[in-house]
Amino acid sequence: MNPSKIFAIIGLALLPAFAHAAKVVSVTGDGGEPAPRIAVYLDCSGSMAPYLDAVEAEVRKQFPDADVFKVDGIWVWVDGTVVRGGASSVLPHKPAHAGPRVSLDTSRLSPTGKEILARYAGNFEVGSVGAWVDILRTEKRYDALVIFSDFNDQVLQVRPGRPPLQTYVDDAGRRHLPEAEIRDDRTVLEKKWEDLWVGSFDLANAGKAPALYLFSTRNPASRILQKSAEASGGKFTLIDWLRPDGPPKPAN
Repeated sequence: MNPSKIFAIIGLALLPAFAHAAKVVSVTGDGGEPAPRIAVYLDCSGSMAPYLDAVEAEVRKQFPDADVFKVDGIWVWVDGTVVRGGASSVLPHKPAHAGPRVSLDTSRLSPTGKEILARYAGNFEVGSVGAWVDILRTEKRYDALVIFSDFNDQVLQVRPGRPPLQTYVDDAGRRHLPEAEIRDDRTVLEKKWEDLWVGSFDLANAGKAPALYLFSTRNPASRILQKSAEASGGKFTLIDWLRPDGPPKPAN
């Protein structure tokens, strides 16, 4: 598929998120500066490389002030009851030996985006999209959060111990199954982070939190991300036909 066609398709797919953000375009930030409307998480793993430039270009065309965060990976890891890299702590940025997973390029970020990246780059490095969502779900300076990925990675929750015990795994290969068929050994307390996410995003319906939009080129998004998007008034959209090896584009 040629780049111009990919560009047009992505533009159409992202229209709901743009429209949601446009509802409050008259809101201004501190000092009269227009508030950034959209924060975008681009999964920069190797399998996503063909789409990244087109996605970023379309986002910037529609909303020049959008903050685009580029991170390699799309996992959500939970240690006990705490989302790894989440809002409960601020972590120093310590890139892996193979290189940083988080792009530190701030040249196209708004002041809000620069502030968030400077403070939480270390969180995003170790916590991927789980950290990003846990931190930005209460960020009122954004009206919409957009995640673009193939959603290949797991949601993994582990109970500390010797050895640690896996209590919940949401694997991409099993997301077609009913939720009742997914083993879940967590306690009520260990599930509380999910309740907090859904509750936070529900506030988007009253304009008190950002809405969440999910776009996937391959797999369904994790169950918790889809629940959060639905609660916020956002949605999950599968655009697997965008891939060169994907199925035919739906007629509608």
